[in-house]
Amino acid sequence: MVTNIIWQNQYSLPELIFRRFRLAIYRAVALVAIILALLLFIIFVLVAAAPFIEEARWTVFFPPEPGAKLFWLSVILAGYAWYRLDREHAWYPALSSSAGEISVEKHLSEEVWRVLEKSYAYANRMQHPAVEPLHLLAASLSFVTGQRVFSRLGVDSAKLSATLRHGLSKLIPSPIPGLSTETINVLKKATELSLVRKSRHVEMSEVLVAISSGESIVTEVLEELEIKPEALDNVTAWYSLRRKLVNLRSRQGRSASFRPHRALDRTYSAVATPFLNRVAQDLTSLAARGYLMPCVGRSRETTEAYHIIEGGQSSVVLVGEPGIGRGSILEGIAQDMAAEEVPAVLQDKHLLLLSTAQLLSGANPAEAGERLLRVLNEAVHAGNIILAIKDIHQIIGLDAGSGQDLSLGDVLASAVSNHQLIIITTTTNASWREMVERSSLGQILQRVEIKELDDNSSIQVLESRVPGIEMQHHVYFSYGALAQAVTLAKRYLPDRYLPEKAISLLEEVAIYARERTGKDGMITAEHVAQVLANKVHVPVTQITAAESQKLLNLEQILHERIIGQDEAVKLVSQALRRARVNLRDQKRPVSSFLFLGPTGVGKTELAKVVAAEYFGGEDKMVRLDMSEYQTAESLYRLVGAPAGVGGEHGLLTEAVRRTPYTLVLLDELEKAHSDILNVFLQVLDDGRLTDASGRTIDFTNTIIIATSNAATAFIQEQLQQNVPLENIRRGLLRGGLQQYFRPEFLNR
Repeated sequence: MVTNIIWQNQYSLPELIFRRFRLAIYRAVALVAIILALLLFIIFVLVAAAPFIEEARWTVFFPPEPGAKLFWLSVILAGYAWYRLDREHAWYPALSSSAGEISVEKHLSEEVWRVLEKSYAYANRMQHPAVEPLHLLAASLSFVTGQRVFSRLGVDSAKLSATLRHGLSKLIPSPIPGLSTETINVLKKATELSLVRKSRHVEMSEVLVAISSGESIVTEVLEELEIKPEALDNVTAWYSLRRKLVNLRSRQGRSASFRPHRALDRTYSAVATPFLNRVAQDLTSLAARGYLMPCVGRSRETTEAYHIIEGGQSSVVLVGEPGIGRGSILEGIAQDMAAEEVPAVLQDKHLLLLSTAQLLSGANPAEAGERLLRVLNEAVHAGNIILAIKDIHQIIGLDAGSGQDLSLGDVLASAVSNHQLIIITTTTNASWREMVERSSLGQILQRVEIKELDDNSSIQVLESRVPGIEMQHHVYFSYGALAQAVTLAKRYLPDRYLPEKAISLLEEVAIYARERTGKDGMITAEHVAQVLANKVHVPVTQITAAESQKLLNLEQILHERIIGQDEAVKLVSQALRRARVNLRDQKRPVSSFLFLGPTGVGKTELAKVVAAEYFGGEDKMVRLDMSEYQTAESLYRLVGAPAGVGGEHGLLTEAVRRTPYTLVLLDELEKAHSDILNVFLQVLDDGRLTDASGRTIDFTNTIIIATSNAATAFIQEQLQQNVPLENIRRGLLRGGLQQYFRPEFLNR
């Protein structure tokens, strides 16, 4: 483990210039040595061939005898050139977390050294004795990484330059010449980040993140430019990932020839697998050649799978919704196996992805069972094969054709239960509950739950996928476009899952932008909003309008459709504004209301208007008539019935799962059974509800409005006596509603 990261020397500008000059000389000497060695080798070949080609004798200035000396001289020069090049790379040794002490200078990339040199020049020009982090930031804009990072962030170059000039004019540098303490700390933080990112060297992208994480004037500059630290972190990670992909494909492509491409380990002890090669794809070989995309944000799931296999279990099933990255985890495991960063039980093995379509196509039950047995026999006898099967539910329940009421799942379970073979499978939550869990294979498979990625991890996944989309369509994505794609896809495409729905959206945006901006155009957040607006038939202004702007004019908008009810409109608007600012608990619904009053006064109409203005349409509302839920058994209609009772989805939970940004209207709440009210008490308190299938439904983006005719007589009587509304409300809470609702429910 790293015990200390140090900065050893204070450098001056002449020392940095001399260092670069010396490096250039070494490179020139190595290049000249290589060229000279090649020339001497050519001369040696000509001299050696001269006795056989009479005409060539007169073209050679040296007799044949010295040819051998020239050859050996060329070998020596070539060796020297190789040595110098090797020494040059030794100036930038790869970072290793196993080192006891790390000297930052030894691991800085050449670009960072050039930025340091430029920073000294900036400091001298402004008569600053010390180089501060702001000098580093300004100098980075003269180099490729800095330019690309801020371009991806969508920062206007003129505004960036003006802001930096203003910041430099306010800078009070350290009086001690050289690199300031803050700058040295920045370089140390960059080294730590490079270790976390597993970078070979400290690149400028890591230095930029370290600069933004400090408490210097740089923070003020970035805030003025509206650049959030997490955005800068993600963009620099984007470039680190692109650099890793290039290096990975180059390195793995070179090393692929040293690794068997078929089902043979390094000891060449495995038998041939001809049928398995026809119906399966070797993911490990593809990973070794760099053909697989990186697996981002799934280290917990892969680690859990490794622990299960290390613990002696021979089967794992990855359970998650479609589009959340189950297949990506399989590819990530294959990449770990190719890099041998896996437990010993998985080393020197191949991960083969079985194609169920090729296995089962054109086969009757007996033939399908025979094919599966042949696959299993070849995999077991090979001894170094891990079998991966996507959507394992596709073969469970299929007749094996043995006449003994065996399914293909039973055949596979038999092989796995004997620990003859390790398999890693995937399935969806619904298929797991309905088909896999109670099968013989499901009793053996060890489940790993795959949850939907959060927004930040989804953005990082998009960063890993975007290069391919950019190359295909000849466009470029800004970071704002990626963040917007995740935000809008999460809100307006609720029936699909991140990151797949955001990736699909970006592919559509790339085609849309290419048609309008032409080749090599920059895609912004506005392009994403336009495509999504066309997709879900919502006006662009509705999608891009800030929530605060909606709430600012909410009272005026509500009064356009609600005549009278000034007090109700005012209280609703104020409550929603309070929820928008600091007074909202992020773990509860946006806001919750209980509308009381006789029939026909506009309770439901006000709820419709709130849904239309806050969520974009009256259809963004889940309306439940609570008079239909007067028995305890009706709870199943809300949250869903267990598989043994019917297995249907709940009307409430499924609607909110599919449309998380919605208004939930509970008409005539006082008629609902007390158990139903207890369920809504949990929703109001925790902002979530678990359905019958075990899924947790998020209610934190909903507005909950309940209407009731309870205590109508009391309200009418008080109004006739001109009692102030606030006094009526207090009277209802103290006694008028106690016979209908529990106090803890009213307090919510």
